[in-house]
Amino acid sequence: MELVVDLSTGGVVLRGHQDMGRFSVQALPLHPGDGPAEGALGALAAALSVHGVGTVGPDGDVLVPTAAVRRLALDAAHQHGGSLDPDWEAGFCGMVEHAATKGWTSEDGSLRAHVEWGV
Repeated sequence: MELVVDLSTGGVVLRGHQDMGRFSVQALPLHPGDGPAEGALGALAAALSVHGVGTVGPDGDVLVPTAAVRRLALDAAHQHGGSLDPDWEAGFCGMVEHAATKGWTSEDGSLRAHVEWGV
């Protein structure tokens, strides 16, 4: 799964909602070709907040509540004319449990992910 935040529009979508093998956050730049420019972290935090999908931690990692991932996965499934696979929840719980063993969750159970600054 990949949480994609488009800093130029403030939009947030979840791609690959069926892929339980990974979880990442990609921030698309304010302007094409930009990297993590000054103000980009603030724009990322604002977009996450507006959509209720997470926060930026003091270390720059993004913390995404599992409820937000569930909501975005359901939205993604509906956009593709379907619903979540009946086994989705079990797979997602397994992914979260694995993430916890690696230290990739916060104290409240949110998924922790480094930001990949896309182009």
